[in-house]
Amino acid sequence: MFGSQSWEDDDHISGESVTADEKSIDNVDLIEKRLKPTLKFLFAFTTGAFFFLLPVQYEGQTTIPLDVLLTLIERTALLAVEVFVLFVLFAGGILTTVSMLHLENVITLGERAQDLVEPEYWQTSKLFWAFRVIAIFLGLSMFLGIGPEWLLADAIGGVSWNVLMITIVLVIPVGGIFVNLLAELGGLEFIGTLAQPIMNPFFNLPGRSALDSAASWLGSFSIGYYLTRNVFDRGGYNKREVFVICTCFATANLGSVGAVAAILEVLNVFPVIIVLYLIATLIVAGILVRVPPLSVVPEEYIAEPDPEPQFTGTPVDYLRFAFSEGVKTAEKGESIPRAAIAGFVDGTKLTAMILGTVLTIATGVLMLEAYSAFFEYLAAPVVPLMTILGIPDPEIAAIAILAGAGEYFVGATVAVGADHITKVFVVIVTSAQAIFFAASVPMMVDMFDDIPMRFRDLTLLLILRTALLIPIAAVLTHGAVALGLI
Repeated sequence: MFGSQSWEDDDHISGESVTADEKSIDNVDLIEKRLKPTLKFLFAFTTGAFFFLLPVQYEGQTTIPLDVLLTLIERTALLAVEVFVLFVLFAGGILTTVSMLHLENVITLGERAQDLVEPEYWQTSKLFWAFRVIAIFLGLSMFLGIGPEWLLADAIGGVSWNVLMITIVLVIPVGGIFVNLLAELGGLEFIGTLAQPIMNPFFNLPGRSALDSAASWLGSFSIGYYLTRNVFDRGGYNKREVFVICTCFATANLGSVGAVAAILEVLNVFPVIIVLYLIATLIVAGILVRVPPLSVVPEEYIAEPDPEPQFTGTPVDYLRFAFSEGVKTAEKGESIPRAAIAGFVDGTKLTAMILGTVLTIATGVLMLEAYSAFFEYLAAPVVPLMTILGIPDPEIAAIAILAGAGEYFVGATVAVGADHITKVFVVIVTSAQAIFFAASVPMMVDMFDDIPMRFRDLTLLLILRTALLIPIAAVLTHGAVALGLI
């Protein structure tokens, strides 16, 4: 089950594992200082970093400028955003159908039509093809408010449409603008070089993965996936690195953690929660990268390998080399307007590819949680463990954590009436789970089908993550209580 052949796909393998060059400040070519490429890099980096990496206070919560921008768009043009959701759902379902019919030789597209449609981009399994088509009808029903009450209920349609669909259709295309500025014009190289001393020894990842992680924590896991996909397509990551980044570092963003903390009325200890959440996430990541299934994913590339150079030197040397690499990439890259437009277009295409899958699966998971006792039965074996770990309201905590595997907000809000300590514990665990079947799982499976990421592998990783997080979060929570921090 854990063999490397589980992830092999002959249509996508480009080569074996490669070894990066080792360099020091004395044997690298630093770019000559020129004003135009330097300003281009600085503008692209500061703009991208400002919008989705800079923590700001907005309406009493810690968030990022991108979130503020998306909130303003949603408030001032909600109807237009909802119509855009429908447009993207229709585009994804129709283009997938046309592409699959062409690839299965049911219809034949001319060369011009193939260039326009790009059938290979929309190719997927028959199951996911069905999901994308079903989503058109689900989306129409939720948008028009016409359909059975069980579907349009706040716990089902309200979450699927108003939370997931609206968020994804705004985050990926608009966020893609700023992601592309960083990815195309030097940001990856700059951040990656600086982060090598941390990401390499602790997590067996290239330094550039620090940017993906920051994008997920400060922006959205979907932004993190988009950035990871972007680098993967260029040969900057191999399959193992992609799997590790998506399942260990694309956890809940700080804005979502703050929203859940507000729902559970624990915002008064929000800084403590964030610190504990990040500590728990890093500890679990450090363990999981060294054991199956992550440790046996092959180090194969789907494009010409472009491993990050291994650089040795002092902190000043790292900064000089990082800046040089960033400026060098910016000089070769497109203009800032072209990079921004390309980011929006690519983000919209990616949204059309995944949105239908997310809507169909999310609706099913939410229905299971709302209309059955499935999660209660599932949680029963975990209750004794909660009691042993000294977590108040052990049954509520167990149900909340397991329901969180379906949808992050659903899991966390189960603990609304719980003890204060239980609320903090639940926020930490559910925030760090990273793998949610209503959103992140279908997005990963669809977006990274060439690794491939399978439901069985993600389910196993979710079980392992949760099994590690429960005792780690319990120790951290009790430690914070002992110190008088919560």
